[in-house]
Amino acid sequence: MKRIIFLIFVIFTSCTSTEIPELTSGEEVYTARCSACHGSDFSGRVGPSLKADSNAAQMSDSYWVQTITKGMGSMPAQRLTDNEVTLVIEFIKSQY
Repeated sequence: MKRIIFLIFVIFTSCTSTEIPELTSGEEVYTARCSACHGSDFSGRVGPSLKADSNAAQMSDSYWVQTITKGMGSMPAQRLTDNEVTLVIEFIKSQY
């Protein structure tokens, strides 16, 4: 029994101790975490368009932060650092 508990502990700690490197530019964050659903050109795919003429473009930064970190509709919450969230919002808006 002790061996099983020890084995579970080792597996659990080895799976959770891997540090995920922080992305350092908004473009990196967008490419890695957003483009699959929103398109590499922001035109939308599974997720809605993020182009300058989209509804999303008219939203405040607080709306963007809430949507990215908490999710909305079919979009799941994204596990990003506060800095990554800021970088990706700035990157998207810089494309308008």
